Amino acid sequence: MGILSRLTPLVGVPVGLTAAGVFVWQASFAAFSATTTDGVDNWAAGSVSFGANAPATAMFTASGLKPGSNGTACVKITYTGSLAASVRLYLKNADLGGTGLAGYLTFQVNEGTGSAADCSDFVSSANDYNAVGMGDTTKTLAAFNTASNSYATGVSGWAATANTTKTYQFKWQVQDNNAANGTTASATFTWEAQNT
Repeated sequence: MGILSRLTPLVGVPVGLTAAGVFVWQASFAAFSATTTDGVDNWAAGSVSFGANAPATAMFTASGLKPGSNGTACVKITYTGSLAASVRLYLKNADLGGTGLAGYLTFQVNEGTGSAADCSDFVSSANDYNAVGMGDTTKTLAAFNTASNSYATGVSGWAATANTTKTYQFKWQVQDNNAANGTTASATFTWEAQNT
């Protein structure tokens, strides 16, 4: 066997290693790169909210009532949310109390405009409950609670936008029914807005 044939394998190893190194070097430095970004992205949720002009105290505080006793009160609601919303009025089951007078209070709700709590400047634009008025004794405070006790069953459906107002007029009258004798009623009404 000649010297040349013995050297060929020895020379082939360094040449192979050198060639592999060249390929690795080329692969490591074969790509340029660049990136770009946009400006800072921001998200902020819109709001559904009411102004502070709902009454801090009760609309009605009446005692010594008898058949025919009645009352009227108005409350102006301001919607201050940034999202368009549908506002509904209802009376939660948990917010109707007393010992049974709610079943003998004929009840009506209207909506419109005006600022006076005594409704002296109220102008009606729609009836929300009991279109007939005090003559329909089936439309009681208790019946209103049965029909409208959550947002899903609430009345009005006022399409509110930021800083708009709606005035609600509440009317009641004690029915001429001896079963109302000595009974009481209490109610806390809820206005709820849900964005549209």
